[in-house]
Amino acid sequence: MHRERLFFVILLFCLVSLFIRPCFAADDPDKIRLPKKQQALVGPIVDNNVKWHTIGKFWNRVTNYGKLGDDTYGTRTPSGDWPGGSGNSYLYRASIWLTAKVDGVPHSTNVEDSEFAPLDSVHVITGPGAVSDEDMYTRYYDVVAPEAEGHFPLGVEVTERSFAWRSNWADDFIIYEYTVKNVGIDSDGDGYPDTPRDLTEFYFTFRLDADVSRIGRWANESVYTDADDITYTNVQPWDDWFKLFPKLANRPHTLTTADLDSSMVYMFDADNPSYPAENNVDDDFGNPGPDGTLLSPGIIGFKVLKTDPPMHPHSFYPLARANDPDTDTKVYNMISAKKFQTLPIKSKIPYVTDYRGILTYGPITKFAAGDSFKLTAALGIGCDPDSGGVYSMMEFIKIMKNAQFIVDMDYKPNADQFTPPTPIVEVETRTEGNKVTGVRVVWDDAAASHPYFEGYKVWRSAGRATTGEFIWQPLGKGIYSILDGPNWQPPTGTKPGTFELVDDDVINGYDYYYAVQAYSKELVGTPFDVIETSLLAGTKNITPATPVASTLDNVKVVPNPYVGSVIWNNAMPSNNSPWQHRLQFINLPADATVKIFTLDGDFIDEVHAGGTVRQGTGYTGEGPASVAEWDLITRNNQEAAPGMYMYVVDSPTLGTTIGKFVIIQ
Repeated sequence: MHRERLFFVILLFCLVSLFIRPCFAADDPDKIRLPKKQQALVGPIVDNNVKWHTIGKFWNRVTNYGKLGDDTYGTRTPSGDWPGGSGNSYLYRASIWLTAKVDGVPHSTNVEDSEFAPLDSVHVITGPGAVSDEDMYTRYYDVVAPEAEGHFPLGVEVTERSFAWRSNWADDFIIYEYTVKNVGIDSDGDGYPDTPRDLTEFYFTFRLDADVSRIGRWANESVYTDADDITYTNVQPWDDWFKLFPKLANRPHTLTTADLDSSMVYMFDADNPSYPAENNVDDDFGNPGPDGTLLSPGIIGFKVLKTDPPMHPHSFYPLARANDPDTDTKVYNMISAKKFQTLPIKSKIPYVTDYRGILTYGPITKFAAGDSFKLTAALGIGCDPDSGGVYSMMEFIKIMKNAQFIVDMDYKPNADQFTPPTPIVEVETRTEGNKVTGVRVVWDDAAASHPYFEGYKVWRSAGRATTGEFIWQPLGKGIYSILDGPNWQPPTGTKPGTFELVDDDVINGYDYYYAVQAYSKELVGTPFDVIETSLLAGTKNITPATPVASTLDNVKVVPNPYVGSVIWNNAMPSNNSPWQHRLQFINLPADATVKIFTLDGDFIDEVHAGGTVRQGTGYTGEGPASVAEWDLITRNNQEAAPGMYMYVVDSPTLGTTIGKFVIIQ
């Protein structure tokens, strides 16, 4: 009887599984898992997916639902970060609007209301099959929009491609290519377009919502990030609107009438007259920090480089946040009016606020079923980090000309033939006995045999600026040029085919970054000027430390006593690198575990040799094998209180030792 009942249960389970399993399993891991009865509502839709362009100097997030950048203020990822890895974010969100009429009634599809749904993951393509150094590809459509309420679909599918480069003449921007196809609408409810439908008066709108800029210590949506921006396009001569800004007026520049271009939209940080800068200067143009360093010197913007079929800019609006159109009809009425709005003025000065730059191309009178439209644009940052203002504008115009050149050359600008190979850099601690005496920087000499090679630039960084970027200083001579004659080259390395420099001014436990760039001869007659290899690609970091110990006799805590302002702490915590404090146990064997207690014997935390507290770009989670780091955060996720603590070092090979240290904050 029991066997019959067991057999019946097993049989019932198998039969149910045959019907249930297909509802929750899918060959494609990106497909949404929904019950079978809801699959008809989903059709080809996949899960949301994101990737990041981090190969150049301009870093940005790409999604498979039409959004560029990361507008999540909680754990923000690189979002228009410049320079890449600094955590200085210029972009809240960039997106597209597609607008057209159906039977004479205007309708619009936009990212902000989740009216695009993903059809594919974001794919990264590098190597021989790539157009750039790092391509990305994805697709999305508006035929079905599960996350949008009451959406009227246009019936379009968007194929988005993006291209990024590491070369210095093309690393400040990313090119985005949008191919929009009229695929028709879904009439039978399965999520797939099956009914052709023509659209009329089709418009393509690019929406730039930049917050110039945001660094880690500023609150979300602070007066320094989004409350004092300006967005504009070129509908007036340069000096006619430069004169409205004291930090732009009467500055020498090389911008001409030929540089005026209404296919370009940009945003920059202007002065909010209601707030002084962090250094108490009234005019906070460019956001001067406490030491006067400009924290938001760059200009972020985009330029439409090509459309197919050819179209021209139709309208531009600098929209304040409160003025976003909230219906499809309002969107259509705004963008279809052939108007290029000038700078809003209030009390005889430009009105600053949280803007969006809205540039529209079109119309296509009849966007027939099956037809496609392609728009190619560059998004990037031009920046003179020292002066900002006019000089950043000149850099922005320059990089957009380079982006235009790439597209005009059909993505084959032939720069590779002029570019020496990126040096392969290695760094290691130089020790004598048990003492660190320096850092050895070694790189290969392959670039020196390139026909357009002129020299090397060798850099050292022992800290970051308030903007988050490395403070680079020359190492050795700094610049080694073949124009210096027979004595040009850096010292020959101990390994064949290498060069080598030694930095003998280092402190144990401090982070150092070293970079070697190869650069070309002056390329007269080309838009490249002088090509330098990527600074980031040629960078390596190291934290000098004594060799792995063979005894526990010399274990130390540094600094002891710990004071909160020690130089190797993170002075600028941010979302990208949130750690702040760092205390080290040094001269450890590689198998050591360090347990930390109060003097009353309460267990506080445990760290291990080779472990580092540092997080963010450039950190691997591993440190020197003879060092264990502690971030002064207890195992209960609380900051350690000032006072005296005891530590116990346990090594399976060498035994145990005990010591004390003091925290003073």
